[in-house]
Amino acid sequence: MRGQVRYSQVSARVPDTVGEGCFSNGVLVLTGPFEFVLDFVMRLSETPRIVARVVLPRPVIRQFVKALEQNIANYESRFGPLPRPPKLHLPPMSPDAGPEEGPGVAPGAGRDELTPTTPPDPVTEAAFQGIVGEGFESGMQAPSARPGDESLPSGPPIDQIYDDLRLPDNMLSGQYANAVLIRHSGTEFCFDFITNIYPRSAVSNRVYIAAANVHSLLTSLSRSIDQRPDPPPSE
Repeated sequence: MRGQVRYSQVSARVPDTVGEGCFSNGVLVLTGPFEFVLDFVMRLSETPRIVARVVLPRPVIRQFVKALEQNIANYESRFGPLPRPPKLHLPPMSPDAGPEEGPGVAPGAGRDELTPTTPPDPVTEAAFQGIVGEGFESGMQAPSARPGDESLPSGPPIDQIYDDLRLPDNMLSGQYANAVLIRHSGTEFCFDFITNIYPRSAVSNRVYIAAANVHSLLTSLSRSIDQRPDPPPSE
């Protein structure tokens, strides 16, 4: 049976194939000139795999960050400080190495309304920005970082990371979303990525993340925005 989710003026259909959602304990963030791509990873099996790939326009990512900050504040006002896993650091690699709801919606325009967005252009010049989950915030050196900048630890190159991940063919293009509905319980956060296109909004992906990993997600998204600012408007 299909369901619906509602928040204020937001109402979106939840298809059968999306309703159960998926659990993720890591997130890869890729940036292009017009979109962000979030690859949600499950790393509890022998072969780590991407369980959801979401494509979001840049304005939505900024609203997503603001809504996530508000959700974290709401969580901490009800449950206390957000749990933080101990920080772990990836070992150096040689070059040859192989619920209760907390309101929060991140639409393309105002906070309580969803505005259709032009479908994104292909992700070009995509640059890996960070990985979060399982206790560490980032294991990679951002390509925009200057030599000697220690703001991000070094790590394996992006090609090696994706060589070690299983990415099914049916996920290569990802799922577009132009709004995000955030909910949380005392132990998990739920993200409903919504495609708001006439005649009906629908949830394109539903992802669950442990509360202990949410702050790392926020840090990685904020850092990615700062390091890859919006391109100047074309004349």
